[in-house]
Amino acid sequence: MTNFYTLTRTELAEAAKEYKFIWLTLFFIILGVTQPLVNNYMDVILENMGAADGITIDPNRPVPSSGEVLLSTISGQFNQIGLIILIISFMGLIAADRNSGMQDFILTRPVSISSYLLSKLTAHWLISMFAIAMGAVVSYGYTIFLFGPFSFSDFLLFLLMYSLWILYVISLAILISVFIKGPILIAVTTIAVSIFFILIKGFNHLVFQLSPGGVLNVAENQLLLAREVNHFSILSCVLFIVFNMYLTKKNIYRQ
Repeated sequence: MTNFYTLTRTELAEAAKEYKFIWLTLFFIILGVTQPLVNNYMDVILENMGAADGITIDPNRPVPSSGEVLLSTISGQFNQIGLIILIISFMGLIAADRNSGMQDFILTRPVSISSYLLSKLTAHWLISMFAIAMGAVVSYGYTIFLFGPFSFSDFLLFLLMYSLWILYVISLAILISVFIKGPILIAVTTIAVSIFFILIKGFNHLVFQLSPGGVLNVAENQLLLAREVNHFSILSCVLFIVFNMYLTKKNIYRQ
């Protein structure tokens, strides 16, 4: 436990030196602010940009609910552009240590592979969720100001469910880092697999529920009227995280 704590603290300190807490948080805050403002001021934006010619905007169109705006922020901003930037930010999780010789240096000390891997997973999950939470809270504030109230408890439950998805993505990046040396290729592969699990919902809903992406549906439901919690999807995501870390540990042993 002491080794795990020390390694996690080291990872967080390194992230602080690289200003990850600052630029990642600012990035997600910008993403969080953008969607509510665009939804609310679309008419004004089109008029000022001169792009309204030939476009008919129904003045009687229903105003989106706060939950729908929050959902569009997550689905359209955080889970696309935001996810790509996140993956790029930690694409060298294991590869950088291995290529620099730091991994061999750490593992020749009285440090277990489990502590090493869990410290990577935990530290980068904390970094990611700090940035996402700040962006989501700002988005929540703008949304309720512009579109009306929304349950804060449901919003927090959404963040909790969404954090499982982020934990899975980080575990996936760690697993891929064991097999691929190049950081760019690690990022591309992780992005491709993550997007696959997001898009599979449109092809086979059952497979989607069985996949790690199923927890996204659980998270998004907290922002809609049907606030169902599919415990099977949550369990499935957790099992995939455990499986990724198990495979990573097993393959590091072989190296």
